[in-house]
Amino acid sequence: MPARRHTQVVCFLVRAERSLMGSPFDILIDQHRELEERLERLVSGVEPEELRGLTAELLALLRLHSRLEERCLYPLMARVEGREVSRAQTEDHLTMRELMAELEELPAGHPEWQARLLTLEDLAVAHFQEEENARLPQLMIALDSLSLEDLRRDLSATREELLSRPQVFQVPGGAPLLESLSWDG
Repeated sequence: MPARRHTQVVCFLVRAERSLMGSPFDILIDQHRELEERLERLVSGVEPEELRGLTAELLALLRLHSRLEERCLYPLMARVEGREVSRAQTEDHLTMRELMAELEELPAGHPEWQARLLTLEDLAVAHFQEEENARLPQLMIALDSLSLEDLRRDLSATREELLSRPQVFQVPGGAPLLESLSWDG
C-alpha cells in the first residue's frame, strides 16, 4: 500500500475510533444546545413573572460554560492554534459577561433589557457555531488520543468542581448551577 494511502486510512480509522468513543467536546456542545434553547425561550417571550428566574438560570449556566472553556479549552487552543485565536474567543466571553451584567441591572422586559438579550443571543450563537465548525474540529485533528482523553477528564472534573462550589445559584426544581463568577482574565 502506498505511504500516502496508508496515512489516509490510518487517519480515517483514528477519526472513526474517536467518533465511536464520543468527543471530549460533548459536554460543551450539549451546553451550547441547552443555552440556545434557553435563549430562544426568553427571546420568544415568557410570562413577566417568570422572566427574572429564567434569566438568572440562563446567566448561571452561561457563566459555568464560560469558565469551563476558559479553564480547559482556551489554554489548549492557544497552544494548538495560537494565542490570537484563543484571545478572540476570550474577547467574546468578555463581551458576553458585560451583556450579562447589564441584563442583571436593567428591569426585566424593558426595551433596553430586550435589546441586550437579543445581542447576547446573537453573540452566543455565533460563538458556538465558530467553536463547533472551526475550533473544535481543529483540536480533534491536532490532538492525539491520549490528549483528547485527558481533555475529556479535565472538562468533566472541572465541571463537577464548579458545580460543587459552596455558594451556588439554586435553580427552582433543579440542581445548583454555579456561584457568581467574576472575570479573572
